[in-house]
Amino acid sequence: MVKVMFFLYRRADFDRDAFARYSRDVHVPLVSRAPGLRRYVVNHATAALPAPAHACDAVAELWFDSVEAFQTAVASPEGAAALADQANYLDLERTYAVLGDETVVR
Repeated sequence: MVKVMFFLYRRADFDRDAFARYSRDVHVPLVSRAPGLRRYVVNHATAALPAPAHACDAVAELWFDSVEAFQTAVASPEGAAALADQANYLDLERTYAVLGDETVVR
């Protein structure tokens, strides 16, 4: 199993609430349709923790059986729709993804 983590930054014209609302109401349903998606979690930043100025607004975690399954999902019509929607609410210059193996510690 592989996990893809997206570090999401909102567009400047979205406040935190509008960003979270768009994410939950519009983008999450699009991503949820991706073939081969095993698990999907979105963590929206809410706390006033001491954070650097470059802290992201949300982290999305997507699990797939393999890198190939992820690539198939991205290449699908559902994946293309989710990717196209990103520009509607994300700052694409700062948003990025990391592919990794998860180690459950506890």
